[in-house]
Amino acid sequence: MKIAIVTLPLHTNYGGILQAYALQTVLQQMGHEVHHLQPLVEFTSLHPTWQMPFVWIKRLIRKYLLGERQLPIVEHPHRWMRKYTDVFIHKYISMHFLQDEEWNTSLEKEYDAFIVGSDQVWRSCYACPIERYFLSFLGYACTKPRIAYAASFGTKDCDFTSNQIFNCRELLQKFSFVSVREESGVDICRQQFDTNACQLIDPTLLLLKNEYLNLIHEVHPSKGDLMVYILDETIATKHLINQIANSEGLIPFYTYSKIENYQAKGADFQQPPVEQWLKGFIDAKLVITDSFHACVFAIIFNKPFICIGNNKRGMARFQSLLDLFGLQQCLINIEQLYEIPNINWEKINLKLEKLRKHSLFSLEQALIN
Repeated sequence: MKIAIVTLPLHTNYGGILQAYALQTVLQQMGHEVHHLQPLVEFTSLHPTWQMPFVWIKRLIRKYLLGERQLPIVEHPHRWMRKYTDVFIHKYISMHFLQDEEWNTSLEKEYDAFIVGSDQVWRSCYACPIERYFLSFLGYACTKPRIAYAASFGTKDCDFTSNQIFNCRELLQKFSFVSVREESGVDICRQQFDTNACQLIDPTLLLLKNEYLNLIHEVHPSKGDLMVYILDETIATKHLINQIANSEGLIPFYTYSKIENYQAKGADFQQPPVEQWLKGFIDAKLVITDSFHACVFAIIFNKPFICIGNNKRGMARFQSLLDLFGLQQCLINIEQLYEIPNINWEKINLKLEKLRKHSLFSLEQALIN
């Protein structure tokens, strides 16, 4: 089959990129042709044309006189920020870019099936317009399979407006198969959208560790053995990291940039390569994170991890993931005393294999039916 996947725009988020790669890879292994439908993004100038010479001069001063050697001079900051992640995306992920007016019923003739997922595709603050992620561009009479694979609302409650719920309820009831990533999503689908859904694992968990190892070529060793991937850094998290590093005799290394901090300078503003992020899990003796997908990859690579609860980004995601594997002890509140979790990886791997087989079988059946 020729399959279209609708997921969030791919740019600098490691989890978003790798879940897209994983779902595409699994479908290709089943023998299908796969494209990710993506909105076409134009990098418009952040300044009026007449200001640009002054902007370039300022950047030259910062680069060569103030020591910000990695700072781009003429390159658009957003393109610079995603330079390395774009290399991975364009190398490994099949993309079909669409302008706004191209999201229409003409796509019905081009594809045999449509899959929404995964990640937080049903969180309205991230997915816009939200109806697109319920396949609103397909015609009412379209009978081709509409599938949701491990779609996530992000939080335990649906953040849609009443109009969005009304519109998306009608759209979701046209789906031939609906699966969500979190247990809370099953309840939301039933209570808000009058739709039955099952819980399946994130696409990244569908691939084996060796399939990720095959992506890592000519990557520098990490500069430590305590991997730190924190999305929302605070004074409290810095203190905790230093405390753990000192007490456990570990050397922290950081695998994130400050792309959401527009006051960041030079290389801090640029997301490191996806392969370097994956290498971090290989080199780490312990992982500290507040990221859902960093927890996922710690599980895949069998690395003990401490997950700092991140209410801003949705606690239901973490709780649901850790509940699946009985790893609730890995989730801590920043205020509480930490304890390095003792994890029975043999038990975890057996559980993951069972969940993987069930999810792959469910996806195959959804495409057949």
